[in-house]
Amino acid sequence: MKQNLYTFPLAVFLSLCTACTQADIVLPVAGGDGGDGGKDKGVPLSVKNLGLSVEIETRSLVTGGPVRSDTNPNPLTQVGLCVTKQSSSGSVSVYASGNNTQMFTYNSATPAWELAEGEEALYLYSEKGTVYAYSPADKSVSLTGTPKVPVMSSVKVSEKQSFVFNDGSGVVNAATDVLWNTDQDDYLYCTASDQVDRWHPEVSLTMRHALTKVSFRILEADGGTAFDGFHVAKVVLKSSDGFKKSTSAKLNLSTGELSGTLTPVSQLTFTADGDMRAVGTGVNEPAQVPVQAFGLVIPVTGVSVTLELTLDDGRVFTMSPSEGSADPGTFTADWVKGNNYIYNIRMLPQGIVIANMEVAGWNDGGSTDIPVE
Repeated sequence: MKQNLYTFPLAVFLSLCTACTQADIVLPVAGGDGGDGGKDKGVPLSVKNLGLSVEIETRSLVTGGPVRSDTNPNPLTQVGLCVTKQSSSGSVSVYASGNNTQMFTYNSATPAWELAEGEEALYLYSEKGTVYAYSPADKSVSLTGTPKVPVMSSVKVSEKQSFVFNDGSGVVNAATDVLWNTDQDDYLYCTASDQVDRWHPEVSLTMRHALTKVSFRILEADGGTAFDGFHVAKVVLKSSDGFKKSTSAKLNLSTGELSGTLTPVSQLTFTADGDMRAVGTGVNEPAQVPVQAFGLVIPVTGVSVTLELTLDDGRVFTMSPSEGSADPGTFTADWVKGNNYIYNIRMLPQGIVIANMEVAGWNDGGSTDIPVE
């Protein structure tokens, strides 16, 4: 199944930032009665704008708000909301019993956000409500913990992922290239900074990525051309059970933390499932080379990692051994959720070397270089 990575520009009001997306969720005034003879008329919850447009059935990296563009090829057009309230005793519950979540979709013809077909409108009254947003919007969300917060269940993160490029015979512009097509879900979460009620029905949201994006640029050292015409088929990261996968974890929509079923694994594999991209040759700057492999991973800290590269002719390359050792070299993975770590890899006769690592924006190449020893 195709899946896509989500990034976010916001027209109404999802504005793109380094690792987050902003959106304005509007609760327009409408009819409704709080059961008090009309003294407290309800306002139905609705999304006015969000700035992402994507094939709803696919799972992929979100690239922006609802308006598609060259820099936002996989916009977010579907979002789930959960609104909670707190009693005078401090207990937390859903705002309206029996109406725990709402799904909204973006109608590009209007253009506007609309309550999804079959969804029940949520009416706001004088009680304050806290709004949480999430994607994928079809995931199950319930209140749990102390104090209670919305938690997404059945979060799956695989240790074996495939990515897809549809470049054809065209030349890829590394400066404008956006990565999004993968078979791994991109999980997003948010807590609104301001509470809502019938007098304050508008809320601004900043969506954040719960996973980490890792990307790889491979080029021949010293501007060489020995690997001209060869393509990147697979990248494998190896550790001593330092990575994690999940078949049914839980995502806290308040903190973005994953918990529950997280299993240690020793390898993460990212395999091309479409057009393979060529090894960079005849160039010296990594920024001239488009990313040839990428994936989404669970954040980890202080993990010693070695890298293995497979080309389309079946040849496998490992990292050059460190001085005085026969074992492949290593680097340390400190992956923070919402960041995109781009590893620039140079190919040498004796093996591959990670020249540096960049902490970049979710969609771009970034500018912060971190040497990897």
